[in-house]
Amino acid sequence: MELQYDPAGRTLLKTTGVIMLIFGILGVLLYAAGLAAVVGVTYVTGGVFSGSADLIGMALLLAAALAELIAGILGSRAAKRPARAGKGLIVWGVLTLLLTLAGMLHIALRTTGAPIWELALGLVLGVVTPIVCLVAAARVLKGPIYASDDSDAPEDSDPPTRP
Repeated sequence: MELQYDPAGRTLLKTTGVIMLIFGILGVLLYAAGLAAVVGVTYVTGGVFSGSADLIGMALLLAAALAELIAGILGSRAAKRPARAGKGLIVWGVLTLLLTLAGMLHIALRTTGAPIWELALGLVLGVVTPIVCLVAAARVLKGPIYASDDSDAPEDSDPPTRP
């Protein structure tokens, strides 16, 4: 008896998992470089440039990028084997969302040099992909639609096709 999971949810989860994986890798690289730049400028200027607000915001966004990377890996894996998917995907997706919001809001409130389009783009990319991933994960983690030879299957629907 083969369990049939929501194919649209699996496809959406795989797609958002790959997107989050790519954004997570890029985010880790970029935010680590930004964090190093803020620390470097503070060191070179002898503490004259106090980038503590930028430092905290960059650290939050680096943590968000790491969480997004982990959520992307878990999402891609859960799309392949939904029966083995755990609640960790939901936890990492929510953590990504919260850390991204905290980092972007911290930078927006504490700095004056950040262009509004950059913050808006960061919020859209950092918030939309985890939300879509959470929706897809909820669809897949809800469980099998029904088993292929289950008599409790809805009568008015066609049985699932096997690839």
